Amino acid sequence: MPGVTHSAAGRAFHGRAAELELLGAALRRTAEHGASAVLLGGDAGVGKTRLVGEFGRAAATEGATVLTGRALDIADAPSFWPVVTALRMHARSGAGPAARTFAEALERLDETGGAAGDRVGMLGELGAVVGRAARSAPVVLVVDDLQWADRSTRDLFAYLLAGLATEPVLLVGTYRDDPAGGVPAALLPLVTELRRHRTVTFRQVEPLPRGALAELLGMWVPDRPDLEPLVWQHSSGNVFLAEETVRAVLDGDPRGVPQTVRELVRAGTATLSPAAHDVVRAVAAGVGGVEHPLLVSVLDRSGAELAAAVREAVDAGIVVVTGGDGYALRHGLMTEVVAGDLLPAERIELHGRYAHALAGYESVPGTAARLAHHWQRAGHPKEALTATIAAAEEAERLRGYAEAHRHWLRAATLPVPGAEAARGGYLENAAGAAELAGDHDSAVALLSERLAGPDAPVGLDEAVLRARLGRYLMSAGQAGEAEEAYRRAAAVLPADPVASGAGPPGAVLPPGGPDAGGGPRPNMLPVDPTEAARAEVLAGYAGALLARADFAAARTVAQQALEPARRVGEPRALASVLGVLGFGAAYTRDGGAAQEALAEAVEIAEATGDPATLGECLLRRAELLSGPLNALDDGVAAARAGAERMAELGLGRTAAVSLRALAANGLFRKGAWDEGEQEVARAWAAGPAGAEMIELRLARARLRMGRGDLDGSELDLAAVELVAGSTGLPKLRLPLLILRAGLEMWRGRPEVAFTHVGVGLDVVESGIDDVWAVAPLLWHGARAHAEAVLAGRPPDAGGLRRLRRHRRELIDRGERSDPALRGVLTTYEAMCTAEDSRVTAGADPATWGAVADLLERLGQPYPTAYARLRSAEALLAGRRRSGAAELARAAAGARALQADPLLTEIAAVARRARVAVPDLPDPPAGAVRVEPVVPSSPVDDPLSTLTGRELEVLEVLAAGATNKEIAARLFIAPKTVAAHLARIFAKLGVTNRTQAAGVLRRHVPESERTE
Repeated sequence: MPGVTHSAAGRAFHGRAAELELLGAALRRTAEHGASAVLLGGDAGVGKTRLVGEFGRAAATEGATVLTGRALDIADAPSFWPVVTALRMHARSGAGPAARTFAEALERLDETGGAAGDRVGMLGELGAVVGRAARSAPVVLVVDDLQWADRSTRDLFAYLLAGLATEPVLLVGTYRDDPAGGVPAALLPLVTELRRHRTVTFRQVEPLPRGALAELLGMWVPDRPDLEPLVWQHSSGNVFLAEETVRAVLDGDPRGVPQTVRELVRAGTATLSPAAHDVVRAVAAGVGGVEHPLLVSVLDRSGAELAAAVREAVDAGIVVVTGGDGYALRHGLMTEVVAGDLLPAERIELHGRYAHALAGYESVPGTAARLAHHWQRAGHPKEALTATIAAAEEAERLRGYAEAHRHWLRAATLPVPGAEAARGGYLENAAGAAELAGDHDSAVALLSERLAGPDAPVGLDEAVLRARLGRYLMSAGQAGEAEEAYRRAAAVLPADPVASGAGPPGAVLPPGGPDAGGGPRPNMLPVDPTEAARAEVLAGYAGALLARADFAAARTVAQQALEPARRVGEPRALASVLGVLGFGAAYTRDGGAAQEALAEAVEIAEATGDPATLGECLLRRAELLSGPLNALDDGVAAARAGAERMAELGLGRTAAVSLRALAANGLFRKGAWDEGEQEVARAWAAGPAGAEMIELRLARARLRMGRGDLDGSELDLAAVELVAGSTGLPKLRLPLLILRAGLEMWRGRPEVAFTHVGVGLDVVESGIDDVWAVAPLLWHGARAHAEAVLAGRPPDAGGLRRLRRHRRELIDRGERSDPALRGVLTTYEAMCTAEDSRVTAGADPATWGAVADLLERLGQPYPTAYARLRSAEALLAGRRRSGAAELARAAAGARALQADPLLTEIAAVARRARVAVPDLPDPPAGAVRVEPVVPSSPVDDPLSTLTGRELEVLEVLAAGATNKEIAARLFIAPKTVAAHLARIFAKLGVTNRTQAAGVLRRHVPESERTE
């Protein structure tokens, strides 16, 4: 269908790994123990045919003879039709030795009357044919739509199982469930008999779960994620109905109701009695499952008459019994068709009946939402508004923020006379619920609409709403717009009458510092709305400045917010402010005060009952522990516990995602990569958006890169760039650029990596204070510089001077930081110095060893393995025996992490140094040969005359290296290099280095060379 471009494999078996494994295991058992069978039942359209088709292709690839036939839905189908047609198709294909056997058997059958001959004789003949074919390879016989198969075909199943006890024959049958569920009547005798066989397996093919269906939808229409709710509602995981819904939408029907399905539903309901038809229409007008007592009230029928009508609708496969004592139509598409066919008078009448019937159930959870729906559909907006507000409030109490968002939005659009003035408040509530649900874009749009409307708030109300808009914009990843919103909010605030000093427009800095303790004061005077607004606006503004890593400005604004928050006892603002001040304290030599402030912030946030504020404080505490304070175990534990708490409070798609991403980053540093991947997977399943999605993709890109999935890492980084862009938060842009640099270094392009570091320095120079985030950027710069110099492509000297200036500034900043943070910065500077030693003549070969020991004590296995590699290089270059042992230690560390790129680099060093390290990866495909496998003519390939070591020398020479640099690169003496070059020149018939390099370039493209 137009716009749906998915592979056959994706359509056939996506989400069916368990079923495919079942069939594969059955085939393996058949090959070992003899004939067996698997019967697959399921609803029409659930994907049985596609499943067995994919299994058949896989089995054929592994050498099995696969016969596939389909029964016909006609009363007078020829005997054995599915099996005979399967034999004919395979015979015509000419595939494998069985094709001739089948062709000969079919000729005999044709001569004796074929399928019209003696049935018992045919059973024997077909059994013998299949048995002979199984002597050369396992046979898989698939009969699709077994419920329509003729009696002879069904008998053949039982006959083959009994007669081919030792032959490797697997019988696979699919059947469509009876409309009322269960095995169709025509198959009951066969199924009853087959259940006695231990070698027969029965399995129901269930509809796809929602997550698998969403992934499948992403393959079909990757640019339409908005279709997922509609497709799920219509199909409930039925692949055929899902595909038809997508097709209908792409063909122009926004409701996604395919004409084919519409006609099938109408044909099914047309045969019902009037009473049963009434049941179907009433159930279609209900919301979800309709309880039996409710159906009795709506239809005003009871007893035998209603029971008979319901039974008729169930037997027809239109109505199904849900959990408990309720009813629903079989699929959402059926509901859509039946409800759409109701006349206006019928619709209004039915929904009115539902509303009156539900009026006595207001205390039952969920009733308010149903009442709102029915009152609105019945044309009673006033009653619908009352029920909608109740439904929104109930959803918020139950942490169902997505549902609350929809209810508040409906309240804002209901045309109730006299309720226009309240519309703005409903929009504000809808925006707040959307934000908590993780729908940041909707939150921004709704609040922007509110602020631009004719009844837009002014004064303090405007300031508060603009501050909330700033928070929503930050969550959506729009940092520049968020700062502007906060500036406008602060500008609206009146001056603080009890404060003095300077600050941003509308606010001034109060006397005193950030360390005043104590929580919100009890028994205070009535809250001053100006003070409350000031506290909320400035607390949010401080958080935004902290997020953009402008710690100095964040502290200034947070101090301005602290006193108003305490004066009016505004706990949410106070918790937020303490979180900002506490986080910043670690950068000013006081990690203990930082932890105390954040502990108080979390305590206050828990008491407020506001999940957003609590999530903010939990995230800052976990980030502080695992980051600047370098308490990695505590930080990971705090992040994980915080994620669970946020999920409990309904923020599984927002704050919990950020906390899991933080935990994944900590686990990466700890070397627990499998656990990190699990955290990422759990967070990804929540479907995050905005800033949380960016954080999660960055965490996943880091893990993918470490494992060697460079393409997967590239996809994540490209997606982040699209969202973050050049205006994104520095706390997100710096990790993006660091990962970009790392990716380019693993791709062998250090000069490109150095360019990314330069862009990162631009971000740093824009005015950020987060030395914790800057330190790894500077190490990547030092590493990229060293790699580029060694590759003969050194970056410009100005970039190197700039990098070293920032390194000096980092050391100075470290002296003013908490000791734990100072230790982290010192470690990074040691790594930078060690990188410099790689290109510094006469550098101490023990430099990297000391760095590796330091990293090992800090519990950082990945950089430890990297440092061991560099230590081994330095030792081997000095021809020290300890280099081999150090390289083995590096390999052991990288192998434990399954860090493939690092292992590959370790292997390259081992090959150059002629050091034997077990279990290292082979050279990459297309690399220059170490030893020629087949002698070639020197005229055709002059390189074939060179030894493996001479090829390595020539390769390094072609990169522009001097004899001394070649010696260092290959861990040999300069005199040995000179001897190799003399032999190379003689074998190639050249007289200088330039000519020798030219021979290499002519015969080996640069893209195919090793390092």
